[in-house]
Amino acid sequence: MSAPVPAHFLHWDHLVRFVRQTLGCTCPDEVFDDVRVGCPSLLTEIAPAGSVEILVGRRLLVTVVPTAGLADPAGQGRQMLERGREVRDAQGLNRYRLVLVGPLDAGARAALEAQVLDERTHLHLLPEL
Repeated sequence: MSAPVPAHFLHWDHLVRFVRQTLGCTCPDEVFDDVRVGCPSLLTEIAPAGSVEILVGRRLLVTVVPTAGLADPAGQGRQMLERGREVRDAQGLNRYRLVLVGPLDAGARAALEAQVLDERTHLHLLPEL
């Protein structure tokens, strides 16, 4: 059974602020007319409980993952980046953003940052939401 979606992502204003201010997305207003939030369906075998998937305007895919649920942050993060990029390309989306929330050691951070292989895939490392 999946964990419930954090309330932070269920309030439209909070979600728009998160995407625009926290992640730095410059999406036009109209893409926010179609926002879907749920437990990850695209990364089911990779993302731990408590993860959230956000699809904004059929342009931007965001996966928010708590680091506390990752046994191997560098390895699992790499898998999520690869899968997110595959989904982005297969569905004709503009961007994929993986957001890891929580502590991460320097080695895992460096390994993950080295995995971002194109300008349309972004990694965000946040201490908390």
